[in-house]
Amino acid sequence: MQRRSAPGARDALEPYAESLRALVPSREALLQEAKAQSARNANRRRKAAGTALVLALAGWAWLADPALGYRQVEVASSGRETLHLDDGSVVELDAGSVLRIEYRLRSRQFELLDGEGLFSVAHQAKPFIVRSQGVAVRDIGTVFDVRSDLDGVRVAVLEGEVEVDNGMARQRLTANQQLLANPQRLGPVHASNPGERDAWRHDLFHFDGTPLESVLAQLRRHRDAPIRLQGATARQHRLSGEFPTGNVEQLLDSLPQLAPVTVSRDKSGAVQVDVQR
Repeated sequence: MQRRSAPGARDALEPYAESLRALVPSREALLQEAKAQSARNANRRRKAAGTALVLALAGWAWLADPALGYRQVEVASSGRETLHLDDGSVVELDAGSVLRIEYRLRSRQFELLDGEGLFSVAHQAKPFIVRSQGVAVRDIGTVFDVRSDLDGVRVAVLEGEVEVDNGMARQRLTANQQLLANPQRLGPVHASNPGERDAWRHDLFHFDGTPLESVLAQLRRHRDAPIRLQGATARQHRLSGEFPTGNVEQLLDSLPQLAPVTVSRDKSGAVQVDVQR
């Protein structure tokens, strides 16, 4: 048997029907609210994922220490240049040298592409690293000299200590020690020669049994026009002595008296050095 509501009860609630319907949401209103809640939850999830991604990228950048930019310094052939860095370090560059200064989050890094530089490093928590030809020199609170040429990378320490790393071996150097390095090997450590090490800062070339092609590589950095060398036996001929860096042309003209070579010039100023057989 079905149970029927008394007509009196329905009639009694009729005056309040509109008010009751206002208090109870409609089906459409409930669906719209559910959709809005889902959208808000999805938005919160997207924001949380975005925040996590930003934090992950920031952590990766801090650990990976990528280069954010760089500035390249090219010194003219006519003189030297001194750089005063923001951290208080000072870099002195020889004529014709090329240095790339990199901007990184966790380290101070430089690449000596050619030439020679003296690095006086201000102490900081950030490592100070100079790279050249696949060799990295890490400062451990010091003053050191780096020369990059055909013979490799010569590292000489004036004060403090550095670590030299070519990816295959590591070697620490202390004051008045030096070595010659390349990507294949680290040469033996020996006492540095102040005359050789400091010559460029006194406007001098210092040669001590230096192969002819290495001599000409140094002279090239001190003139704009090229110097060309022809002869398979160039490394067999070596020069010794000190010569003023301001007398490059006179030194080139005197090479036939110092080695079995001929020297010729063309109208552009280029010099041709031919090794005699």
